[in-house]
Amino acid sequence: MNNVIIPSTIEKMDRDEFLSFLDTTPSAQNMTFKVLGIGITDYGISYNPQVDSEKWIIEKNARNIHRSNQKQGSVSQTIYKGDPCFEFVKTARDKTNFKTHILDIDMFAGTGSTYPATLSDGMIVITQFMNEDAVIEYDLYYNGDAQEGTVTFDNDGVPTFVANTSL
Repeated sequence: MNNVIIPSTIEKMDRDEFLSFLDTTPSAQNMTFKVLGIGITDYGISYNPQVDSEKWIIEKNARNIHRSNQKQGSVSQTIYKGDPCFEFVKTARDKTNFKTHILDIDMFAGTGSTYPATLSDGMIVITQFMNEDAVIEYDLYYNGDAQEGTVTFDNDGVPTFVANTSL
């Protein structure tokens, strides 16, 4: 019975087919992306939707308008000396409005060696550093509208983002 209900084109995706990178030189002319993931066992993006509701007096149910998202991801990272993302993130301690760029890539949806991606301005906020387990915890905040585009990788696994140019 299930073979009839479930289309044959359904394919399970794995977490490692979604990659996130941080720009570790956000004030430089060119972005330097390093993969986010060493020492991290769970990471997801919370969209935190902003929804306004209005119920008219002549209706039983409210109308809803989805105004925006406040995207954010929380990270708990076991510290590994030499990890470029950790080395960059730890410099955010005691700083406010610590900026970066966040590159999210859908590896599962690629064609050949080109993958869809979004590039966002971001901010890092440290929430805890160096507990008993040598962990750094922080939040990544996605600022403004993401720029859609594609990514290719060089031979060393470094991504190059190209923004969509269509209007």
